[in-house]
Amino acid sequence: MENNLLFINQNKDIIQEFLAAMEGKEEPMAIDTADSGLEAAFLLKKKTYKVVVTGLDLPTYDGTKIVEFLNKNYPQTVCIVYTWRLELAHLKLLINERRVFRIFQRPMDYGKMYEAILDGFVLYDKEEADRLDQQEMERSLKELSEEVARKKQLAEGRPWERRELANFMQALLSVFVRDVKSEMHAREKWQLVRYEKKLILWFLNRQGDFLKSLEEVREDLYQRFQRPEHNQTVEVVLSNVPETMEPEFCGDLHFLAWLLLTRFTMFSSGFQARVSFILLNQNRFRVSVEGMFPGGMWGVAHENKTSQMITGVTQAVLDSFSDRFTQSIEDEKVVYYMEVQN
Repeated sequence: MENNLLFINQNKDIIQEFLAAMEGKEEPMAIDTADSGLEAAFLLKKKTYKVVVTGLDLPTYDGTKIVEFLNKNYPQTVCIVYTWRLELAHLKLLINERRVFRIFQRPMDYGKMYEAILDGFVLYDKEEADRLDQQEMERSLKELSEEVARKKQLAEGRPWERRELANFMQALLSVFVRDVKSEMHAREKWQLVRYEKKLILWFLNRQGDFLKSLEEVREDLYQRFQRPEHNQTVEVVLSNVPETMEPEFCGDLHFLAWLLLTRFTMFSSGFQARVSFILLNQNRFRVSVEGMFPGGMWGVAHENKTSQMITGVTQAVLDSFSDRFTQSIEDEKVVYYMEVQN
């Protein structure tokens, strides 16, 4: 995609001033202009821009609405704002809630704005490459999962074949992490595929070996994740649950809790977790998994690409297993809510 931008200002003299300042620059770019928010919105619906440079005082549709529209519909587009006057409260809004890349106050140095635009092009290209890289990774993992499902079906009911299949998948994943085309460092790829391996081997090894009650699930989760000596504590709450359940459905509930607690242990050695299984009616459960992380560890961990990819994988799995799935995420606390129908 070529380097392009949309420049928005209600004053046509300023538009011409900007075009003149950008003329003859070393880095070629395609520039479209709009003198109202309505015209800008029309252009944004027709064409994808790497960078949008906008004023705030616009007729029909002001600049903050333009930025909000971009954040919601074209989050990859880089936003640059310039204005005559900027109050502190407005500045915080633009940076924290509207994801504005740079802010300039008039009168301004167009040379500095040009440098900011180039930085915006670089940021757009990097995030687009990351997005395509993640799509390719997800496609490869989907194909791998389909192959696992096919082989798992063939091996169903034959324990020795399941064991052989597990060994085969471990070897296959090792080849996958080595050969997959990605800009990720070797350690990052290893962390991601280590998580994927845990998911696949869970399904391979649990076939025909489900726990028969949530009381057994609670004991299993305590055994796997309760590590008070490492500041890792887990509380499992059972509310109104039956003494016995259909094994496969009990296995699904077990998996949801195991998946998120496994994820917690990968991101932080110390945390407090609370898992709740709540019976809503005869065939429907609500599962909530809450994690508390000291020192904002959850937010810090998600500053790198690998953690973001693992988050994407986890959310996709939870969404496919649940009839309803929501989440609440902060730097120190994360809560997942799922409703599951038998």
